[in-house]
Amino acid sequence: MADYGLALAGGGTRGAAHVGVLTALEEAGLLPDRIAGASAGSIVAGLYAAGMEVGEMREAVRWLARHGRSYIDPDILGIILFLPQILLGRETALKGLIKGNRLQRFLCGLTDGLEIQGECKGLLIPAVDINSGDTVAFTNLFRDEIPLSALRQEHVKWERTGLLCDIMMASSSVPAVFRPREMNGYLLVDGGVTNNLPVDLLIAAGEPRVLAVDIGEEYEMPHDHSIIETAFHSFSIMSRELKDCRSSGEILLLKPPLPNGSGLLTFECMERCMEDGYVYTKKMMPRIRRVLEKMECL
Repeated sequence: MADYGLALAGGGTRGAAHVGVLTALEEAGLLPDRIAGASAGSIVAGLYAAGMEVGEMREAVRWLARHGRSYIDPDILGIILFLPQILLGRETALKGLIKGNRLQRFLCGLTDGLEIQGECKGLLIPAVDINSGDTVAFTNLFRDEIPLSALRQEHVKWERTGLLCDIMMASSSVPAVFRPREMNGYLLVDGGVTNNLPVDLLIAAGEPRVLAVDIGEEYEMPHDHSIIETAFHSFSIMSRELKDCRSSGEILLLKPPLPNGSGLLTFECMERCMEDGYVYTKKMMPRIRRVLEKMECL
């Protein structure tokens, strides 16, 4: 069977569906050789590249479904000071409603402080530098010179160093919801701002055979008009429009149907998303095999 790369989209806690996809691929003996992910997809991609067993990922999903809210650390002082600072015309200290430090420590524990150039499978994770507006693609897919296919990507900077957990957290930091992450001289926010399904980046880095998993939802009205719901839905609209405007080049796009109402911080939906991703991928397995077998003959 042809080797291939897997690209995973962002989508908040809907990202648990990626673990279901990997479960089905593992059962079929078709786990990818290289992997990329943005936002929530970066967390699953990073854990996979770090060598975490798929069964362990399933356990992590079950844990987060029950305890995920304990990793939400709101910037209480920044929130309290925000309105007076606005009214007085002063610079605001609030960089994001949620600090993200607890979640980052959780990710560092899962990856045991591994560097992206450490004992990792082939990996690519994008984040966005809000100082320059460029996509920063963290990868270990090339060790020496950057290939011309990668250099042709406009507004993309290629980085080959960094703690894996820091990179995962940066790529998952939805603007206004999470604080930007300072790293390698960049101020980084969610990779989905410019590339929510990084198929083109994975191809540019030298992987021509890419299977993609899109977990974007059919658009629904927000549950309420809170700042988090408004920010996440605006972000989802932007990501959808960006994907519609670019030709990704994947050999097959998987789009599992996921529960209505699942979104950025709906931890209670994670197990259902994982199961739905698994069931859908099992149904798609004959088609996945055909596509990979066809690529092997080319």
